[in-house]
Amino acid sequence: MAVVQFDRDSKAKWYAYQHLKVDPGARTVYYLPADAPDREIRLLEVNTLIADMTDESLEPLDYGVDVGAEEEHKLLVLDVTPRQWEAISRGEIPLPKGWALEGAIAFNRRRGQ
Repeated sequence: MAVVQFDRDSKAKWYAYQHLKVDPGARTVYYLPADAPDREIRLLEVNTLIADMTDESLEPLDYGVDVGAEEEHKLLVLDVTPRQWEAISRGEIPLPKGWALEGAIAFNRRRGQ
């Protein structure tokens, strides 16, 4: 079976704007492509409507997408509060293992609508 080309960057942009469109608490969505596998999309979502929980173990939600299909890929979304985002930006809270802010691409409502 032929391998289907997967445009991760385009798909990440689409997901980011969908999250901004449907989630009223989402303020900014960051796409974090650094060191991610080819078919893995990592999004960090700064969300004003989530509870401020412990910072010790930030864990993304895994949305397996098109599992078993040619377009199969992994979508990981890490929701953080604005306070947590500020602490992450200062290096006070670590991102999940293997995630990095280098090369992050920000999407927000102003550019998305």
